[in-house]
Amino acid sequence: MTSWSINRVAWGIWALTLLGTIVAFPALPSTMAEHFNATGQMYGTTASWIGAFILPVITLLVLLLFTAIPYIDPLKVNIQQFRRQYDTFVVLLMLFFAVIQSLIISRNLGSTVDPMYVVLPAVGVLMFYVGTILPKTRRNWFIGIRTPWTISSDHVWQKTHELGGRLFQVLGVVIILGTLAPAFALQIILIPLVIIVIGLVAYSYVIYEQDRKA
Repeated sequence: MTSWSINRVAWGIWALTLLGTIVAFPALPSTMAEHFNATGQMYGTTASWIGAFILPVITLLVLLLFTAIPYIDPLKVNIQQFRRQYDTFVVLLMLFFAVIQSLIISRNLGSTVDPMYVVLPAVGVLMFYVGTILPKTRRNWFIGIRTPWTISSDHVWQKTHELGGRLFQVLGVVIILGTLAPAFALQIILIPLVIIVIGLVAYSYVIYEQDRKA
């Protein structure tokens, strides 16, 4: 598939998500819950027209941004070197948002399925794919692990993203296994993610300093 074809798949997923929301809208209560807490329970209420359509609107803005990035990035020529992986990530991101929207709608229609059994695998797959594409990325201003040191050096960028790729793949597996303990979903996602991000920032600085002193 060409880059344009993959991009159309992403737009198609968004359009189907919006269409499904429109079809389900008449059956929704006049006020609906719109947030999940760490245990998978929904809380916070809003008017149905806001609760039903706020995520599709946010998703549209995200999709517009990701569609524009390959054309507006000052280093857009580098993005073309991993464009297929980039576009595939956008498709997966749209699928992720579609899953979350489906959960919001279904829970407000009376479903009793624990959303963590769906959210955790969805996040895990997304993180694993991020780990898969990180080593393939090239220096740019929007996508990847962007620190002052990775942006300044192709070598630091590559080394940091190779390590980041392995760590995010491990993180993806850990999050998927987190379905065994859904009550700790928030900790399973956030604690390893924060540790990885801080570690990669520090690692990029160390590699940069090593190169500078070599």
